Amino acid sequence: MKAAERRRTPRRPVLDSFSLFVVIPKKGIHRLQVHDLSDHGMCFDLETEGEAAEDFPIATGESIDLRFYLNQSLYLPLSFDVVRVEDKKLVRRVGAEFADKKSKNYQAFLSFLQMLDTIIDSVRLDT
Repeated sequence: MKAAERRRTPRRPVLDSFSLFVVIPKKGIHRLQVHDLSDHGMCFDLETEGEAAEDFPIATGESIDLRFYLNQSLYLPLSFDVVRVEDKKLVRRVGAEFADKKSKNYQAFLSFLQMLDTIIDSVRLDT
């Protein structure tokens, strides 16, 4: 494991071509960018351009339910515990860990990660 790696499992950079995003139903239908995924959690932006942080306060230790979208309409409902909130220039970046690792939704997420791991060295991008 790299010295800079802080997670117990490797992060998987999200491929832009997959168009993965999350939505927090309590926040509204905003598409939030996902930055990386791991077996234990994910990192995502909490705001979209023009939103104010005060509109949706969140703190470390808080539990949130979100929808992890695999495409424009297919999603997995997942529960997370917030473990880190970083203020970036115009957005807060959230690091979150899975709250229920025994759920079938979490198992489905792991299957998706396994598929990513399997194809990552073989896929080609048609430009």
